[in-house]
Amino acid sequence: MKNTLFAISMLGATATIFAGSGKEEVFAPEPEIGATISTGYMTNYVFYGVDFGEDAVWTGIDYTINELPIPVDVGVWYVNPLSGPGQDDELDLYASIGDEFAGFDVALTFTYYIFPELGSDDTYELSLSVGRSLGIVDWSANVVYDFEIEGWYYETGVSKAFGVCDSVDLVISGGVSSQNDYFTNGFGWNHAFVQASLPIALRSNVTLEPYVGGLFALDALEDIQDDIIHGGVSLSVSF
Repeated sequence: MKNTLFAISMLGATATIFAGSGKEEVFAPEPEIGATISTGYMTNYVFYGVDFGEDAVWTGIDYTINELPIPVDVGVWYVNPLSGPGQDDELDLYASIGDEFAGFDVALTFTYYIFPELGSDDTYELSLSVGRSLGIVDWSANVVYDFEIEGWYYETGVSKAFGVCDSVDLVISGGVSSQNDYFTNGFGWNHAFVQASLPIALRSNVTLEPYVGGLFALDALEDIQDDIIHGGVSLSVSF
């Protein structure tokens, strides 16, 4: 399963950063149909603070339907960790509606998780994401309910983009999460995290983004895993 706040919105967050930083003036405009193809590598596949495998290669296709009263985003995402804990491949199918309400960016996302190698344990969840610029930093929060686990996951964080040059930003983010009957019984603080990414606009519709992050296990995870440093790189092409 992927981290909805960061992994599932990796492309969307990058697009938002570039939309607000004038990067579209660097290259000639490209025709757009609302689709994005992406791929990447992660040293650790981190889902809601838990390491589900190492040396993970992933790919995804995302399409935004803008002709409806509220934009609808649909897509598929596949990851295959090659070593470490878990090592089970995963296929995510998702649909999301989102718009701006009262100055907040709000999105409601349904995700269905399939585990082809396991052949079982499929699950599905509903998440509500809210975000807003606070001027100095951008704030976001995410609430998730898993219908099979019957558990809740909560996450909030802030991010800040710094312009390195016309086609490169440095994005620093961090936050904290908690859970209730998700990984462990009852409520508990899950993990804290920090991350630095470097979105590079190779063209107006092509983005290369390396990143490095730190994950620090709190009460709910300290008996499950140690703190980890992880990183990776993604390449996305929009049409």
